[in-house]
Amino acid sequence: MESNAGQPLPRCLNPYPPRSPFWRQNARTIGSPWQSVAMAPSVIAAARDDLHRRMLNEGVLGLRPQRPGSTAPRVVNIADTDNTASKRVSVLLGQVLCQKYGIPELRNAPATEDAGSSFEGLVRDYLDSCLAALPSQAKPWTVRVGGAISEFAQYHHLQELARLSDEHEELRIHLGADYLIRPDILVIRQPVGDPAFGDGVMNQGDGVARATFLRLANSADTAALPLLHASVSCKWTLRSDRAQNARTEALNLIRNRKGRVPAITVVTAEPMPSRLASLADGTGDVDRVYHVALYELQVAIESFVSENPGMMRWRNDLARMMRGLRLADISDLAFDLLI
Repeated sequence: MESNAGQPLPRCLNPYPPRSPFWRQNARTIGSPWQSVAMAPSVIAAARDDLHRRMLNEGVLGLRPQRPGSTAPRVVNIADTDNTASKRVSVLLGQVLCQKYGIPELRNAPATEDAGSSFEGLVRDYLDSCLAALPSQAKPWTVRVGGAISEFAQYHHLQELARLSDEHEELRIHLGADYLIRPDILVIRQPVGDPAFGDGVMNQGDGVARATFLRLANSADTAALPLLHASVSCKWTLRSDRAQNARTEALNLIRNRKGRVPAITVVTAEPMPSRLASLADGTGDVDRVYHVALYELQVAIESFVSENPGMMRWRNDLARMMRGLRLADISDLAFDLLI
């Protein structure tokens, strides 16, 4: 990727940019995330900036290793190496992010590091910062990477199913083992004592509300199991198999729970709108798809369409998914988790 030092920012990155027809058409959905750059950044904006800077500085978003002697252009590690359009949009997205944060160019991605695992850790840290700043009666929130859903109140019965399946092969044939999924990131909340609900709302001796998982008073038989509040699936990129895997996880969370369904979300850095649509479009197996840098991706897509007018559908696809509220920026995620 060529250095961008000294190059002007794209118009859409200026603090008060003149609106193109695309931005005017989608202003209600998109807005301009840089309109208030003169103000002190909010907690959410600062956490988002920190996430992006760490992606760039740590090489999580970076250039793939190149074969010795190769003169081919370097490929960004979110790009599909067999897709010319994906490679170009990835370069443009990298340029937008580098210019925004004053970084000359993308670094080399560590050859021995799994970008997907690093991405999970960064998203966990981002959510931890955001949720800590948002009010909640059920604090503290806990955000962690990895863990089986059977550890939580809504899915604890799956441990017994697993035990019975191990003992009885016929039962295993009928049930399978796919229900014992391990989401990438878990957002956890603990049962709370009755005083947390407010004065006079609940008394332990009332004999009512005896099944809700949220009351600590109901946890005597289950050793105060935590509640799975949200599953966050991190997909560095989206290929057909990864999108299907996210759908399968979502369906298992829906079908095997007791009580309400946890929030089921996907966070990705995928640059291609057509692949984002493979998960964002449809019947809503997941609550919503969140892009780690959606506003910057819009700028990159706008530049790509300017170079390739025949790819106008990509710009339209991105706007459609956003207007339909099926695709959002990662800055929306913490707020949606409060719902």
